[in-house]
Amino acid sequence: MDRNARFMTMIKSVVTPATGCTEPVAIALNASTARSELKGELKKATVKMDICLLKNALGVGIPGFSERGVVACVAIGIAAGDPKAGMDVLGNITPEGAAEALKLIPLIHVSLDDTRAGLFIETVLESDCDKVRVITDGGHANITLVEHGDSFEHYETGSGSSIDGIEEYTLKDFWDFADTLDEQSLAFFKEGLEMNMAICHAGEKMAIGKCYDTLSQKSLYGGSLILDVQKATSCASYARMSGVQLPVMTVTGSGNQGIGLFLTAGVAGKSLGVSEEKILRGIAFAQCVNMYIKHDLGTLSCLCSCSVAAGLAGAMGVIYMLDGTIEQAERCMRTVYGSATGMICDGAKEGCANKVGLACANAIMAALMAMEGFGIEGGGIVKGDVEKLVHNVSDVANIGMKNANAAIVDIMMEK
Repeated sequence: MDRNARFMTMIKSVVTPATGCTEPVAIALNASTARSELKGELKKATVKMDICLLKNALGVGIPGFSERGVVACVAIGIAAGDPKAGMDVLGNITPEGAAEALKLIPLIHVSLDDTRAGLFIETVLESDCDKVRVITDGGHANITLVEHGDSFEHYETGSGSSIDGIEEYTLKDFWDFADTLDEQSLAFFKEGLEMNMAICHAGEKMAIGKCYDTLSQKSLYGGSLILDVQKATSCASYARMSGVQLPVMTVTGSGNQGIGLFLTAGVAGKSLGVSEEKILRGIAFAQCVNMYIKHDLGTLSCLCSCSVAAGLAGAMGVIYMLDGTIEQAERCMRTVYGSATGMICDGAKEGCANKVGLACANAIMAALMAMEGFGIEGGGIVKGDVEKLVHNVSDVANIGMKNANAAIVDIMMEK
């Protein structure tokens, strides 16, 4: 497989449509798969998951369902989810399905499995004549085990990722990939951009979009490319976090990251008068950059990945669109890592819209400043080459903030 084909295979493994926040989606997909396997009438559902996934599913809106919370995610998956739809499992929830889900809530018990460090879900469903276990391991839609029985052995978490090998490449490789990508592949990125713009337009009609409009009418906001990016990404995220039943093209397991990457690049490119083809090539470059960062950072972490991965990658895509240089892209990365690395992830909810908007505005500002020759050159974690920069941020998230998720979840659950 040549380089371009290999990159596109990786990208398509982590860039996929989903309706709803991807953590509830992952839980619902796991639960709906288990229900499709179970014979007889459901009597009991026992679900365990890792702390990052639990955190992100505690308070976010669920498409087509008025309830929130992890138990609600399980219930809607069992009652109305379509296991064959993958990450679009919640794409067609009906009022009847939602009503059925409410009846199931008393049967469901959810707990934290604090022995699991990566994305992990285990659902065990019991009926009067059957018992089924389904496990999701390492990725939102990566169901690795479906089994029936009276008792189950301990499951060992697997290793490896669909983007393994991306770390072997450089920004130059990603730039060359974007330069030489075929039209069919570019059409894939166009679909993602259009999908994420559609949910942005939905968000513009909601409370956050109306607030931006009011501020603009009062001459307190607006009138710049940077603020246009902030508004677009915030509105799209707000709609998604509220449970609007529209699909989002996700990136590395996250709809907000998909919004951050596609819309930072797309909105900025359009404002700058860049051709559609060049915008799509910039998005292709950004996808590779994002995978490179996320491979080290991990699927879920204590840092907001829109600030240190996807939004940053989208902004670096803008540097590509403007015929910048790899050195300017590196400068953009240094400036973002020297300014927004401390943005924590405290679970998915409407407030993520503000984080996404701030992260993407900061990233596009860093990109535009890099084009003018400015960038943070050193100090703190901002030192070394691109590989070292990514390692530094990953160490902050995965080592330095190891206990932060537990503290955040305790606060969220009012312990």
